[in-house]
Amino acid sequence: MIIKFIFIIFCLLIFNYADAQEQVLKESLPDDNWLRILSPIDNKEIIDKRPKIKVEFNISVEKESLLVLLDGTDITQMLSITENGFEYVPIFVLPAGNHVLNISLRDLNGKSLQKEITFNTRHSKAFEEAYLSNEGSIIYESAQKKPEEDKATPYSKLEGNVNSTTKIKEGAWNISFNTNIRYLDQSKPVFTPLQKGFQIANWLFSGSFSKGSVLILTNIGDIQLNETQYTISGLSRRGGSLNFVYSSEEESYELNVFSVKVYNVFGFRGGFGLGANANDHVFGISGCLKIIDKKVELKTIYVAGGEPGSSFGVSTTMGSKRGDVFGLLLLTNLLEDKFKTEIETDFSKYDPDTSDEYDSKNDKAHKFRVSGNLGKYSYDLMYEYIGRDYVPIGNQNLQKDKQGVSFVNNFNLGVHNINLAISRYNDNVRGDRLFPRIINYQGYIDYSLSKFQSFPIGINYQRSVQDSTREPKGYPELKTYTDTLSGRISYVKDKINMGFQASYSLQDDKTNKNYDTSSITYTFTPAYNESYISISPSFSLNQSKNHVTDVRIDTYTINLDLRTKFLHEKASFDVGGTYNIVKASDDSSNNKSLNINCRVAYIIKNLIKGYLSPEIALRGSYNKYIDDVNKGADKDEFSIFLVFATAVPFSF
Repeated sequence: MIIKFIFIIFCLLIFNYADAQEQVLKESLPDDNWLRILSPIDNKEIIDKRPKIKVEFNISVEKESLLVLLDGTDITQMLSITENGFEYVPIFVLPAGNHVLNISLRDLNGKSLQKEITFNTRHSKAFEEAYLSNEGSIIYESAQKKPEEDKATPYSKLEGNVNSTTKIKEGAWNISFNTNIRYLDQSKPVFTPLQKGFQIANWLFSGSFSKGSVLILTNIGDIQLNETQYTISGLSRRGGSLNFVYSSEEESYELNVFSVKVYNVFGFRGGFGLGANANDHVFGISGCLKIIDKKVELKTIYVAGGEPGSSFGVSTTMGSKRGDVFGLLLLTNLLEDKFKTEIETDFSKYDPDTSDEYDSKNDKAHKFRVSGNLGKYSYDLMYEYIGRDYVPIGNQNLQKDKQGVSFVNNFNLGVHNINLAISRYNDNVRGDRLFPRIINYQGYIDYSLSKFQSFPIGINYQRSVQDSTREPKGYPELKTYTDTLSGRISYVKDKINMGFQASYSLQDDKTNKNYDTSSITYTFTPAYNESYISISPSFSLNQSKNHVTDVRIDTYTINLDLRTKFLHEKASFDVGGTYNIVKASDDSSNNKSLNINCRVAYIIKNLIKGYLSPEIALRGSYNKYIDDVNKGADKDEFSIFLVFATAVPFSF
């Protein structure tokens, strides 16, 4: 009996020792063995748009310390925690290519553990990338109260947008299609170009072939053209472009052709916008050569086209317009940004009305610019000339009939920073005797000191001169000198930022009218920023005086911007407001105005995990105006709207 008892005790000791040794062995596993990654496999290629990530821990860990990053993005809150690890399926399609998964946490002894794996994804066997990504949004507004005088604001409005991107890529080929579909419905009529119901707001098809040094790129749809400042710059229209590029480390060659509608079109109503009809298209060709390690660039462009008598978004006259422009651009950067040059010369031929008896007019534009950065000193010197009759088709809003020179300097001397600029411009470049020539001189110097990080200060002086010459009989003389002196000081500490600015301006009219004016302005801008609250009020006083009538006008302005978050950032309350008082010393003006906008909102976070977080809000506005001189202008208005908004991302 005693021998049996001793044997049982011995067996229990052996089992306990083995279990303890197993636990010690388990807790002392090498860093690479403290977890098991079931998927994805390290350094393997996966054919999946949203590859599943599944991890199991081989030891006991503090799950609260878990941090998981996928390509640098924190996905910890999106994980499905299991008994022995976690699982995750990406909400959106992962781009094809290399990905990095970082896992870090602590074991029960507080030891930090980290693991990094890399994997490669491919969307299908046929295509490296093939996906459709969409971002949908819905906003509904309902007026609970609004002024009866407000005839423009609808009582109800529903607006939805779906931004969609389709992409297919394999090897050197890349094709994509982007579009934005809009839905609009409201209780009031809408005005062109908007329309009720569904509408394709814009779309763009892009295709490219890239292999080695060769790139071929095409865009069809709503495109933006940018060539040079004085030919085509920022022209957004419906049409297409085709671009050929050959590039190496030392040089590159580029050829670009394009054609767009001269007027705006929406959806598919305007077709593809392609064509060479000079009556309603802008089309052109450009070539670019980069040599000497791409430090010298030569570009040439030719653009032609026309515009019918009326088109949306472009100013017109009764007759059709027709024109063309030829330009050359030379850029150099031979001394590593220390000395850069830009030379542009352009020649236009333009007829603003083809129905009249007058011929088209020829003119030119030139620009010469030198700039550089020499460490503590940088500079920018530019001369430009734009003729009176210079009009590039497709860029008719370019300011013309001007010439001048500007020189901008910056000295960065550690805690001292100095900006110095001067310029001289004039109009009437041809010296037309029927009009005067107005010359504008401007100069300023700005000094800032940052030696005391919590108290940055600065001072600024500006002078501008307007002077007229060659005035025809009957034209008044212009000779005005304006001097402005301003100073600023700030206090910056942690979450507090306070600034004070003061400026004095004197306008001296040196003509016989002697119409002198002056103004002084004080502005105080305190601010406090916290993760859950930010408040930014401002207070200003402006006193302007007419020295001829000896009348002074005082303007007091108070602004407030308050933003708050509470209930674990599920709720927010925002207020913005302005209060103005304007009073003249001769009582010709005496009014007060108050404008307040506020919004309280609640977000239902993760209603559908990772997909849907709708927001319900009340938006209100209050406007009050009191005019002691003209009582008929008084008003008191209040509006409040119920708002529902959400965004729905989905991809496959």
